[in-house]
Amino acid sequence: MTEPSSSSKNSYWGLVAFLVGFGFITGFSIGIPFLLVGVTLAVLSPFRSRPRVFWASLSLVVGFLVGYVLVAPFSCSITARSNPSTGVEDLSREVCRSLIGIEYTGSPQTAALIAGGVLAVVGAAAGWIAAERQAQANHQ
Repeated sequence: MTEPSSSSKNSYWGLVAFLVGFGFITGFSIGIPFLLVGVTLAVLSPFRSRPRVFWASLSLVVGFLVGYVLVAPFSCSITARSNPSTGVEDLSREVCRSLIGIEYTGSPQTAALIAGGVLAVVGAAAGWIAAERQAQANHQ
């Protein structure tokens, strides 16, 4: 593999800086995934010349984030009923819903972590296979 050009290096590090900065600034809302991808790109910078390692690792992180975000609770609600005779409110269970419509009562984090882990493995395998096919195409 050839060394990346100076312009390519600048663009790469500009993207890393943008993702890390945006992720940090918006960390309390949507920023954590951007921050994690930016940090991952920074850590993977020595492996840019090794596409199988680079793309498999990046796909692993992105796959985990996608799986987690889709299955983790997005919105939760609790219903309350007031008893007119006693004036006491009865709270029902908390119900949470994910982005893909799964409803949870209890602890939904385990399901989100499992979904993230499964998509991480699938993403890493897909990244490795895609880089392998590209390498084979370049050799022909």
